[in-house]
Amino acid sequence: MIHYLVYISVAARTLTEEDLFAILKTSTHNNQRDQISGMLLYCGGKFIQVLEGPKERINEVFEKISMDPRHKRIAMLLEGNLTERNFAGWNMGFKSISPEELEQVSGFRDIEQFFRETTIEDKSHPALVFLKLFYQKNNSDHLQMI
Repeated sequence: MIHYLVYISVAARTLTEEDLFAILKTSTHNNQRDQISGMLLYCGGKFIQVLEGPKERINEVFEKISMDPRHKRIAMLLEGNLTERNFAGWNMGFKSISPEELEQVSGFRDIEQFFRETTIEDKSHPALVFLKLFYQKNNSDHLQMI
């Protein structure tokens, strides 16, 4: 059984591209080692991330994130179990997107507010659906480029 967890948070300070690259590099290495897959979106100073893998490892990672001074207003949106991974191809998929780009793609005005106000607690939660659709689109674009 694969465990998954989706959370949102706000960056405690403005992050540079170098900051984001460092997070991506470290996370990719650690996630590969810990058999974790998932993706992270960064938009207008806000994060939304899905992690999937062994429950103990997911809980450890979320605990570290919860104590990370780069994050504030951390909220777990949902967690559960899957029979197979949704993000199997990505140890750490990552995309930094502007609020304007996100609004054009999804119609969301504020990603944090939208997902915090949604209380559905199953696999149809809009945050998980949103991330899965984003993954499918970007994974297929990546495969077309190869």
